[in-house]
Amino acid sequence: MALPPVGAQLLVFGAKYNLNTDTDLILDCVARAGYAGVEGAAKDHARYRRQLDERGLRFGATHTGVGALRDVTPLVQMLETLGGADVNISGLLTWEGRTLEDYRGAIAIMNEAGRRLRDAGIHLHYHNHDFEFEKVDGEKTGMDLLLDGLDFDAVDLCVDVAWVLRGGADPATFLRAHRDSIGFLHFKDHDGEQWSELGRGQVDYAGVMAVLPELTGARWVMIEQDSTRMDPCDSAAISRAYLRETFGY
Repeated sequence: MALPPVGAQLLVFGAKYNLNTDTDLILDCVARAGYAGVEGAAKDHARYRRQLDERGLRFGATHTGVGALRDVTPLVQMLETLGGADVNISGLLTWEGRTLEDYRGAIAIMNEAGRRLRDAGIHLHYHNHDFEFEKVDGEKTGMDLLLDGLDFDAVDLCVDVAWVLRGGADPATFLRAHRDSIGFLHFKDHDGEQWSELGRGQVDYAGVMAVLPELTGARWVMIEQDSTRMDPCDSAAISRAYLRETFGY
């Protein structure tokens, strides 16, 4: 089967560049590195779409929080303009609240919003961090609650493999165990102290890549790095080159 396209989550550029004012520079870096698309949008959606089109880039996804799902109309309008069909969400209703009731409340909102978005042709994905692997309800973890409570016809998982590792699980094992519930992927790496370019950290990418063909529902692989010790353009290029040169991907 064809593997998902590889895009760039633009978070890494934020420490040095502004997506709204340095748009051309950022998108030139992304296109030059060989990415197929991006996750993250400038404020002027119509202009941003033109800038993407000029470089042959696709709009892969937007990333927001659960609170933004109470009214999905702005998301639908945004994605119609940008030509995208995917929304990633992180966290619960607040970043501080991680109780059983916090999970239940967030899951209910995600399920309802996911159904409305799916009716509009848009796919909703829950993006994990490490805290979902902590126990919340007796022996159950937050991830257990999500897997039990999400309506996977409406909202599925955006699995961030480095956060899975930092949560104490093996990324490849987790991906294989939940392959039917995965609709999006974030590839990132961590060296034990800091975020790092792909292949320079502790994530077993050989294992991850061995599982990738089994993830038939995955719509995108986005390379994401929260921060870097080098110029973001160089960071993005190194990570993309790693997948291409090491795995032919």
